[in-house]
Parts: sequence; structure tokens; C-alpha cells
Amino acid sequence: MKHKLHHRFASFLYCQIKLIALISILLMVQSCNEKEVVVEEFSGPLFTSIASEASGVTFINALPETPEMNILTYQYLYNGAGVSVGDINNDGLADIFFNANFGPNHLYLNKGDFTFEEIGRTAGVGGKRAWSTGCTMVDINNDGFLDIYLSYSGNTEANFRKNELFINNGDLTFTEKASEYGLADTGYSTQASFFDYDKDGDLDMFMLNHPINPSLDLDFNKMVSERNIDAGDRLYRNDGGKFIDVSEAAGIISNSIGYGLSASIGDINNDGWPDVYVCNDFLERDYLYVNNGDGSFSEKAKEATRHISNFSMGSDMADFNNDGLLDLMVVDMVAEDNYRIKTNMSGMNPEKFYSAVNHGFHHQYMMNTLQMNNGNGTFSEVSKLAGVGNTDWSWAPLWADFDNDGLKDLFVTNGLRKEARNNDFVKKKKVLLKEMEKNPEQRLELLKKMLDEMPSTKLKNYSFKNGGDISFSNVTENWGLDEPSFSTGAAYADFDNDGDLDIVISNIDNPAFIYKNNGEKRKSNQYLKVKLKGPSQNTSGIGARITLKSGGDFQMKEHYLNHGYLSSMEDKLHFGLGTTTKIDSLWVEWPDGSRKVLANVAANKEILVAYEKGASAPLASLYKTAPTKMMAEVTEEIKIDYKHQENEYNDFEKESLLPHKMSMMGPGMAVADVNGDGLDDFYVGGAKGFAGKLYEQQVDGTFVETNASTLNKDAGNEDVAAVFFDVDQDGDQDLYLVSGGNEFEANSQQLQDRLYLNDGTGSFQKALNKLPKMVTSGGCVAVEDYDGDGDLDLFVGGRVIPGQYPKAPRSYLLRNDAGVFVDVTSEIAPGLLNPGLVTSAIWTDYDKDGKKDLMVTGEWMPITVYKNDTDGFVNVSEAIGLTNTEGWWYSITAGDFDNDGDEDYMLGNLGQNYKYQASLDNTFDIYYDDFDDNKTGDIVLSYKEDGKAVPLRGRQCSSEQMPFIKEKFGTYDEFAKASMEDIFDAKKLKNALHLEAKSFASVFIKNNGANNWEVVNLPRLAQLSSVNSMLVHDVDNDGNLDAILSGNLYASEVETPRNDAGNGLVLKGDGAGGFKALTLQKTGFFTPRDSKELHFLTIKNKLHIAVVNNNDVLQFFQF
Repeated sequence: MKHKLHHRFASFLYCQIKLIALISILLMVQSCNEKEVVVEEFSGPLFTSIASEASGVTFINALPETPEMNILTYQYLYNGAGVSVGDINNDGLADIFFNANFGPNHLYLNKGDFTFEEIGRTAGVGGKRAWSTGCTMVDINNDGFLDIYLSYSGNTEANFRKNELFINNGDLTFTEKASEYGLADTGYSTQASFFDYDKDGDLDMFMLNHPINPSLDLDFNKMVSERNIDAGDRLYRNDGGKFIDVSEAAGIISNSIGYGLSASIGDINNDGWPDVYVCNDFLERDYLYVNNGDGSFSEKAKEATRHISNFSMGSDMADFNNDGLLDLMVVDMVAEDNYRIKTNMSGMNPEKFYSAVNHGFHHQYMMNTLQMNNGNGTFSEVSKLAGVGNTDWSWAPLWADFDNDGLKDLFVTNGLRKEARNNDFVKKKKVLLKEMEKNPEQRLELLKKMLDEMPSTKLKNYSFKNGGDISFSNVTENWGLDEPSFSTGAAYADFDNDGDLDIVISNIDNPAFIYKNNGEKRKSNQYLKVKLKGPSQNTSGIGARITLKSGGDFQMKEHYLNHGYLSSMEDKLHFGLGTTTKIDSLWVEWPDGSRKVLANVAANKEILVAYEKGASAPLASLYKTAPTKMMAEVTEEIKIDYKHQENEYNDFEKESLLPHKMSMMGPGMAVADVNGDGLDDFYVGGAKGFAGKLYEQQVDGTFVETNASTLNKDAGNEDVAAVFFDVDQDGDQDLYLVSGGNEFEANSQQLQDRLYLNDGTGSFQKALNKLPKMVTSGGCVAVEDYDGDGDLDLFVGGRVIPGQYPKAPRSYLLRNDAGVFVDVTSEIAPGLLNPGLVTSAIWTDYDKDGKKDLMVTGEWMPITVYKNDTDGFVNVSEAIGLTNTEGWWYSITAGDFDNDGDEDYMLGNLGQNYKYQASLDNTFDIYYDDFDDNKTGDIVLSYKEDGKAVPLRGRQCSSEQMPFIKEKFGTYDEFAKASMEDIFDAKKLKNALHLEAKSFASVFIKNNGANNWEVVNLPRLAQLSSVNSMLVHDVDNDGNLDAILSGNLYASEVETPRNDAGNGLVLKGDGAGGFKALTLQKTGFFTPRDSKELHFLTIKNKLHIAVVNNNDVLQFFQF
């Protein structure tokens, strides 16, 4: 159950604005580089709540439950209602319309100075007292006055669900005319959105609907494809003022499982045509309708996004990072605090999750999603990095620049009238329902008891200030927006015409909130408001795109009325300008492609821009040039018949509380000239049951598979790493393969590494008795002549002990004795016997003493450096300044990035966009012990909240692994209040294997001398996901080393969203140890899959990058 809000900007008399603007202009220096003199800053909260007694706005969306209408008979009972803002009488003041679920609607006329007069009854918009959901103000008949469209739903007959259209008569009265316009839809409606989808000049309508009861049909194909006239969404085309249902012909999905709760409209691919994103509750995935420009849409949600919200509620589309691309915010219902997570969040069933994915649904997780537009038709989900992933039971996300600093902030309404999904209540409800079956005569009494015992908690709404660089800070309390409530629909507008955005919120069983923005008292930030006068059939200019440009900065907004949840905003556009007092240029692109440009626009006023027909090119060139890309993907041209196939194995059957699968860490790859013809060949590994493949390059740049008969014999192994090197000093490249995986027994012979010797022609035979016994699930291999005897030795890192995560496996230092490898770890490097869950290692002479040292990293490990000393290898990490570096490290690379003559280092970590977060003060921890005394180890992940260590996982899934938990904590409430010390035996916790992570940020280490290393985080775009592999190269030939990164982690357990936002990245080095993240449009490097390794290879004398993806194809990029 959920809801969403919508918003609108308020307006004021144009002549008044011009007067105010003229006065303010006289006080400013007219230059885009000069700033207004800043007076003393206002120190109070940004917003002040206006009491209902003072404003006259007394509307309450009251929800009296009855035996006929309650949460059991209508599951969307608590979803609330909307609010619309607009100037209904054209007096320059924004008015407010509230629709009520049960009672009469209210219309408030703005009298100025935050006082309002209720005129709903006399205006004739009270409604028919049926279950009203969403509302939209729009000038549907293009007479210059805003009309009101109301959506209806509820568990009732069709006549009561007939939507209403109130036509504004221009005299503060309205006449209902939905049937005349063809808009008396009788479906279970949520909200109507108006836009010109076919660009014929008039407004069409997208009708968002929903079913009222969950489908019990388990035929997935039938559920998805079968159309439902009442529950399915609809698209209405405006044909001369009459709306015609064209849903099926336009490609709109209208099934019975699309629980539509919001729709956001905008041109997501900058092709000039409006697209539609639909948020669906429950099982059905969200829809992304990409406009084909021919009257039809193509649904592209799975192609465009890598994961989405599970219970998608409200949504809003805006360019939050000012890059000229529309991004998307979708809210769900996961709490921020441990207690509410544990009591209200149900567990995810892995079998059902993957069954849904395999039947065409999406990777859907209970969390907010912030989809950042990549500019190539895809999005990266960045809510955790941005800090907006958890806002509890949320309805309406609204993007708007509330503090006028030039960056769009985020406001989210929050609260559910009664918590029907509270885990303890769900248990009680099952008991009461059984009693009802046994004693039907007591039904009403038991129903009342059930409704009375349902928990109810008012929650604060959320406000996030945009700090730039994909970073938001929670300013709810500082901004004065923290009053607890059951808030649903919301809108923004400048009600007092002072240049900042105020907020109005519809509450359940509580008076509506009106918040005055005090930004005008702060003086330092400027603004601009834009009112559009559109063509004759679209008087508000809906669908127009406005771009402001000043110096090197610009902003972009598209003009659509519906935002958030069930609501609509004023038909003006508001821009915060920060300290800019003059805009170099303002561009308006109308829906038909006509363009108008204004120059040298002064700030702090409202301007009117009227439509003038004139064809022109799309605005994309204004904010997004098309640079020459550094590289191009040539995967199709290479034509290699290889796709890595992961074997089916469920790690969680043995280790239900694993943070992620350990069986999906391959494949490895190695590149070398194996046959001496001067061309690069390569080996790429296989998962268990699939042999690796060796490809030899031909003169024409094609590749031929060789050595299949030899390699197929070891198809039972899983290849996680590979390397070519000359083992026996005969001048050719031999092949070493690291065996790994988690699907084997701990001492399985299939974990033994393998060595294949080359006869010099590229023909390989497996070498016997050349390696010691190494039945370890490995992770990496690093080659170096560490002892200086002329042959190449090995370090092999152990990745995991199958079934015993996170216990450290054996790692190996192997000395090459005439082609036979001897394990000398205990003898000269005892610290390397069990260093941890090793993922990556490199040999490096960090102190320039002529001997190669070893740097090792891994999961739950610190960055560790072993100095190659006289008596062996010594851990010198702390001595050189590497303290508190524990993380989930996946890769290392080295290069002289600051041009000072020594090697610096770059290390790939989990990233800062994951469900798990870690810092020095709030570590992320794991404990491993036999906590339930059943002779098997148990995993407990833990984090800190307000200084108290609490388990990550909930009562249900924890009890499945350790049944004593359910016995010890009879309720979810008790478990949610418990600390780690309350749950687990103190002695066992003390004696348990305890590891912690202190940072998940990928970093650059600047080597300032042997004992002076400086660790700094890589740019924010490098923190989008895990970085599994890196290459060093001067990609732009400027003489400075750059870095090429790739990663992602698709192996997460189902309650943790996949780490999938990574696209591949090029970091341009400045030659002094600084880096700038280059855009995808600049580099052409796009690796969105579960990328494991990157390798250089030359094909037809041109440098290429090969990208190795788990369970997917190889990708190739050519410089």
C-alpha cells in the first residue's frame, strides 16, 4: 500500500513581479560574475509552519473505518489523497485544491499573506463522496483557466468510480463535464497525467490505474499479457477535444497486476519526445515507456535499469545533478532506523525472488531508488551513495530548489495511518482471521479488535539538501519540516510571491500542513520564475524544456504538472540561482521543436515567455556536446563465440546468512603470445562444468579456439584467475590457472590449481607434480622473481574456505625451483599463510631498494604491504602509514601517477553505493562462531546505530540459521530492541572470529616516500560500485598516467540490492596525483555488467581492452 505526491509552483501578479524585479535589479550589479551584497544571514529554520487557525486551511483527510470499508476490504485504504496547486482565478496567487478520500473536496482561494478562503462547496467541486485518489489542475479546454480532474477508485461499483472533470467557468465556479470529454474513466484510477505524447499540439492523458485485489493466478505469462479494462493503465489521445482510448495500439500494458501508484513524464533520452515512467506496487515491475515518435511506446525498464524498487510508490523526474539529463527518484517503504526495519520489513524469499526474475520481472528491492541518467538510454541507481535510500513508508518525492542555491533538493512525505505490515501484528491478524472463520457471529467484534490492535506511528517527513557531486544531507530538522504526521500528497508553490518555494501537504486524520519558506530573509541566493504562454491548444506550454546558462553552469527543467504522488504543481517553473544575478541565456524549447532564446535575463523576478512557432534543432546541443570518444566498443566486430556460463549453485542453502555468493567470482583471463607469431592470444576461464577456452589470434584479427581437448578435461574446476608466464625458461608462455569457487567441499581436489606447459607452438599439456598440494579456493595469482634467481615465482591468494565464510583460507608463496614450485610460505612469509579472504595482490618495489615487495588486499582485510627483507617478508603496513584501512578490497594497480619517480597505487573497494556502509566510527562487522551449538559455524553481520551494535539481518532469517533466536525473542519488537550483546552469549561473541570494515571507498595511495603514504578517496563516480579491475594507461596522450576501472557485484543476497551501478570509468590523471572522472559520452567506455577483469591486448596493431564479465559475453573496446 502506498501513495505519492505532486507539486506546483505558485504565481503572482505579473505587474507586481515586474515592479519587485525592477527594484531588485537597481540594487544589483548587472553581471553574471558579480554578486549581490550579502546582508546578515537569517539564522532560523528555512521553513515555518503556518497554523491552520491563521491560514484558514483546515482540511483534514479523515479516514473513518467501517465494516464495509477497511484495510481488509480495500488494501489501499491508507494510501491517502492528493493536493493540487494553481491560480484558478488568474489573480497571480496560487490556490489550493485538496481531494478527500471519504468526505467533500476543499478548494482554498489564496487571499494573500498566507490566508485562504474555502470555496469548494460554492465552486461546485465538492465531488460525489466516492473514494477519490489523485487530482490534477490543468487547462483542459485551453480557455486560460485551470480545470480540475479527479480520479476515483475503491472497492465499489463502476458508477462510483467514474472520474470527474470540473471545467472552470471563470467565475470561481466549475461544471462537471468528464463524459463530454471522454474522460469519465471507470477503472480503479490512481492519477491522471496530461502531456502531448504525439506532438500534435494538444494535451493527451495517461491514466494510471490499479487492481483492488492481488492476483492469485500463478501463470506469469497470463498475468502479464492479459488486458484488464478496470485495472490496467490507459492512454487517451486528444482528438479535437474528445479523448480516445488508444492504449493497446500505443503499446501500453494494461494487465491486472500493475498496481500503478505514480507516473513521471519527461524526455529521458533527449530525442524531443516525452517518455513515461510508471511505478508499480508489488510483483509487477515498473514500466519505462520510451516514446517511439510514431504514436507508440516501447517498454524498456529492464533494458534501461539494473534494479528497481520493489514497492514503487511516488516518483519524480528531474535533472538533479545539472548535467542536462533527466534523473528519476522512486520511493519505497524501508525505514532508516534499526527498530522500524526489524519490526516492519518482511523477509525476501530467495526462491520467489529468482522465480520472478526468471519469468521476466525485474531485480526489485525494498528501497528507494535514485536512477541517475547515464545519457545512453540507461540509468545507474545511486540512492545509497546519495544518502536518500531509506525514508520509511514514503509517498511523495519532490525535486525542487528550496534554498535557491541552484541545486534541486529533495522533499519526501512519509507515514502510514496504520501499520498493517507490522510483523507482530501480522501474526496477531492470522490468529484473529482464524477465529473469524470459526466464529462468524463474532466477525464485527473481532474485526474491531483487529483494527484497534494495528500499530499506528506518526513519522516525520524528509528533507534533503543537495550538496552536489551526488551528495545529499538530511536537513529535515534544520529546515523545520520534522513534524510527525501521516502525510501523503504534497505540492510546492510560491504562495506569497517572495521568490522561494513554499510547501503544502495533505495529511490523513490531521490538518493539512502549510510551510512558509523563509529563504527571502537569507538574501544571499537569487531566483527566477518562468511562466509560459503556450500555443492555442496547450496554453500552459506543458512539455516545454527550459534551460538556463550562465558562465559554465546551467540548469534544465521540463514543464509537467504532475510530480510526486497523487498531486499536481503550479504551471510555473522556479529556478534557484545561488549568487548569480544575471543569466547569460534562457532557452525554451516548445513541444513542437520551436525554440525561443532570451539573453541577459536579470534574476529575482518572474518572466513570461510566449510561444512563437519556428522549427529548430533539439536543445541537446546546448548542454551536451558530442565529443570524439576515446574508444569504441567493437564486441560485435571481434566475433568471438564465447559467453561465460555460471553453473547453478545456491550458496545460501549451506550458508543462509552469507552477505553474497562466493561462487560467482570468476572468470579469470590472461593475455600473451602463446605461439610466437607476434600476435596477442588469450585464455578465458570457465565456471564449474564449463571448460575455459584458449583463443589464438589470426593475422586478420579473428580468433580461433585451440587446445580444447586438453582444457575440456578440467571442466570440473572453476577458473577464477589465470596468468601466462615462462615457468621453465624455455622462451614460451605457459599457463597457470587458479581454481576457486564455493560449490565444492573444503578439501576437494577440484580446488587444486593447475599448470599447463607450452611446447613453443601454442600446444599445451597439463603438468603433473609441478605444484604442491593446494586444495584452497583461490582468488588471485601474482608473478615475480622475488628472490632474484632468474626464474619467476608466485604468490597465490586464498579466497575462501567453502562453507566456512569468513574464515581465512591458506595462501601460498611458491618458489620456482627449476620449474617445480615449492611452498615456502611458512619458511619465509608466515604472515601470508592465512592473511584473509584475498582478492588481489601485486608485486611492487615500494621503497626502491631493488627488491620486489608484495601488496595484498581482500574482503575484511586491511591494505597490507609485505616488505621483501633479508630474512623473508615482513608486514610493514603500519610503519608506512596504512592504518584503519580494513575494507572489502577487490583490486590493486600501480603506476607513477604523480611523476615523482616512485610507484603510487590505486585500490578498488566495495564502493559507497551499497546497502552496507562503513566508517572508522561506525564499522561494519562480521562475527563467526557456532552460536547455536549445532556443530556448524554461523555468520552474523552487524553495524552500529547510536553506538550500539545491532544485527543486520532480521528475526526471521536469523532464526532460520539459529533457531534459538526465535525462542529467545518471542516478538519482532523484542528482537528489534536487542543489541548484539542481548542476543548472543557474551563469551561466544568474545571468542568468535570478529572482522570489521572501516571504509568501503576506493582509494588512491600517493607514495611520498618509504614511510609516508597518503590515502585519499577516488572521485565520487568511482564509488558507484565495487571496482574489480583497473588498468593504467595514458589514454589522452598528455604524458600523465590515467586509470581505467570496471566492476560491479551481482552476487548479493536477495535482501541486499545488487552492486550494479558501475558503468566502467576513466579517471584522467593530472600528473600530480589528482584525478577527474570522465563522462561516458567522452570516453565511450561502457561496462555495465558483472565485470571481473580488464586486460589490454593488441588486435590488428591497435590497442584494445577486453572486459571479462561473469555469466555474460566478453566485451572489447578499441582505442
